[in-house]
Amino acid sequence: MSRKVIPTLVLLFLLTLAASRLVMTLADRSLYVDGAEKNLSTVTALIATSLKLIETSGAEFDQQSFLDGLVVGNVLPAEALLLVTDRDGIVMASIPTDASRIGTSIYDLVADPRDLLGSKASGSILDIHYTGDMAIAAAADLPRQDGRISLILPQAAYLAKWREKTAVSVSLFALTGTIMLLVLNAYFRQTRRAEDFSGLCAETHQRVEIALSRGRCGLWDWDIARGQMYWSRSMYEILGMEPRDGIMSFAEIAPLMHPSDGGLFQIARSVAEGRIDHLDQVFRMRRADGAYIWIRGRANIVHGSDGDMHLIGIAADISEQKELVRQTDEANHRLQNTIEHISETFLLCDRDGKVVICNSVYRKTFGLDEADVVAGTPVDMVLRKARRPIRSIALDADNLAAGESAVEAQMPDGRWLLISERLTTDGGTVWVGTDITQIKHHKTLTKDSRQKLLATIAKLEAATEDAERKADQLSELNLRYIAEKDRAERASRAKTAFLANMSHELRTPLNAILGFSDIIRQRIFGGIGEKYGEYVDDIHTSGSHLLRMIDDVLQMATIESGRLELKSEEVEFSEIVRASAAMIEPLARKKGIDLTVEVPDTLPMMSDRRATSQAVLNLLSNAVHFTPEGGKVGLRLRQVGDTACLSIIDDGPGIPKSALALLGVPFAQLGSELVRSKCHGTGLGIAIAKALVHLHGGRLRIGSSVGRGTLVSLRLPLKREAARIDRPQEPTLAPNMRPRQRTEKQQSRAAA
Repeated sequence: MSRKVIPTLVLLFLLTLAASRLVMTLADRSLYVDGAEKNLSTVTALIATSLKLIETSGAEFDQQSFLDGLVVGNVLPAEALLLVTDRDGIVMASIPTDASRIGTSIYDLVADPRDLLGSKASGSILDIHYTGDMAIAAAADLPRQDGRISLILPQAAYLAKWREKTAVSVSLFALTGTIMLLVLNAYFRQTRRAEDFSGLCAETHQRVEIALSRGRCGLWDWDIARGQMYWSRSMYEILGMEPRDGIMSFAEIAPLMHPSDGGLFQIARSVAEGRIDHLDQVFRMRRADGAYIWIRGRANIVHGSDGDMHLIGIAADISEQKELVRQTDEANHRLQNTIEHISETFLLCDRDGKVVICNSVYRKTFGLDEADVVAGTPVDMVLRKARRPIRSIALDADNLAAGESAVEAQMPDGRWLLISERLTTDGGTVWVGTDITQIKHHKTLTKDSRQKLLATIAKLEAATEDAERKADQLSELNLRYIAEKDRAERASRAKTAFLANMSHELRTPLNAILGFSDIIRQRIFGGIGEKYGEYVDDIHTSGSHLLRMIDDVLQMATIESGRLELKSEEVEFSEIVRASAAMIEPLARKKGIDLTVEVPDTLPMMSDRRATSQAVLNLLSNAVHFTPEGGKVGLRLRQVGDTACLSIIDDGPGIPKSALALLGVPFAQLGSELVRSKCHGTGLGIAIAKALVHLHGGRLRIGSSVGRGTLVSLRLPLKREAARIDRPQEPTLAPNMRPRQRTEKQQSRAAA
């Protein structure tokens, strides 16, 4: 590809150079022409002014004196020709003087002198043909119209320098083109050599890239002066970025650096100021997926042939090592914390006899300060400063493990310690002192005292580990609680937004659909076909069903969110029950259902009228919906103590025992498969009724027997104070919401 690009660029360069030289040459020519015309116009204007003054003054015009004045004053342009002609165009005088021109007609010198002799020549620059060549000319009238003075400047005169300059420019362009063609030829020969060498370099580069990729390393070359950096492909792979062959800029790499580790700017400034001559630094860089990894960069400063400073080196991914160090530090911290909280004295030194760790129990027991047992302090110095026991008893080595020794020491305060000394695997030594004062005082030390002591130590360590484990579990449970709480809050906000949108986005078009379909059904604007009438009935029925379902969903959501406010007032429960029965009676009559109502004349109670009416209407509607045609539904209201008891009984298909657990669950439709296939509902009727009854402090019970019918019993307190329900509940609507299937009748009509 590059072999074609370079020749193309060379040709474009030559064409551009040729075009630019042509434009410049034409521009120079215009400048020379404009200069000559301006000079000629100025001289002509000067001569015309002088002649006008002579004519105005009335002085005698001395032709020879006037011409001598022009020559002496060096007024005429170089190479210019001045002709003095009479009214007939006969040359009377000329500058430069030429006897052959005297008496000659200007028609013999100029191809078409009419413009030059005419009135429009005064003060104007004219293009003429003088003795066969192009020229420019201007003229002025002699005093009293005795003739004309014409000033002629040949083109060869005022373009002579331009032609010389153009010749030099063409020669330089030809020389440049020849040199570029020679360079292009050398380029092709060098390219063939470079391709052979680049093949070998590419193979070597590939091997290096494979080795770097396997080792999780990357090469980089940072041109500090230009703010550019080259990365090997393995460096892109480490950062999870798409490899590219180009150079990365400072602005692209700087955002990848972790802000806490210092940026590239600080490194570049340190290099520029000469404070560092090499780089060995650990820092974090952001991967393409947003995660940070640990990188160790090593580089040296290299001065290029142009004198610019480069940082050239290698970057290795040390995230695994960092993670191992972190885990090691955590383990050391847990170990140190455990040692600090055990009841035994503990002292650990390394193989060089220097303190590694010591707990506060040891310092307190042996009367030491923290400064006496800092890490790195020789253990001999610690033992010299430590409080000495007043009595020591060495235990028999046969009862100890290999490499272990133990001493029973009595401290000055009377306590007894069992001090165990053991070598570690790396050559260090650990001393553990256990308080055995009580054992010594009660003289219960037996042969297995050592095993019991070790068991006690093991239990203490296990207890410490168990406490840490429980603390970790508690922390994890706390994090889970925060996450679940956040999830629940997001779900609640999402549900609220969804229901608000659904209320506006669905109710508005549904109301329009119901209104338009009702207009069509009533044939207000004209009749429609029988088939379209059935379609309109289906549209109106389905729209009404969907609007009721949306209202039920919104009300259930309001109840569950605890935002439903009950307004307690004195109502006539008998009137509410009779009104609900009257509303459902047309549906019962349409299905041929025998609806019987037993309601006392009056039964006052304190409740929310709208909520109570809806609960009764939902239960009664369910009974009529799920009772087959020709069935019976009974409604009975009576007062039992300080409660109102409403019973609704039907002889429908009944509810299986396995389905009773779904009572009150939103969108759960109860009943046999036969009834469910014929009666469609939202599954929210009983759920809403049950929730409203509970909000009133009442109870709702349902008993059913398959094939015999269902009995719904509702009990509400007669006296109740106004209340507002604030308890939030877990959202249960969304998991049960499913799109409703179309009936076979609707599907067949849609297909038609």
